[in-house]
Amino acid sequence: MKVDKEVSVKNISSFYFTLRQEVENSSQIVLDFSDSVRIDTSAAQVILSAAKKVKDLDKSIRFIGVSPGLLKLLKLAGVKLQ
Repeated sequence: MKVDKEVSVKNISSFYFTLRQEVENSSQIVLDFSDSVRIDTSAAQVILSAAKKVKDLDKSIRFIGVSPGLLKLLKLAGVKLQ
């Protein structure tokens, strides 16, 4: 799943529903951040929640194209990157 250039409270609903559909329909979820320059804490919370759901469902989630800044934010939010 390609993550938008910017994910914030303004477009979190769309991001949430797209990610939710991905979690429900795929055995391996891949979040591609290569075009992303900014996410806010609402996006980090949605990603953290999805990662926990994926683990509960015995599925896997991978993160690709994560910039150093986004990596730091995701780690601070508690997301374990694979």
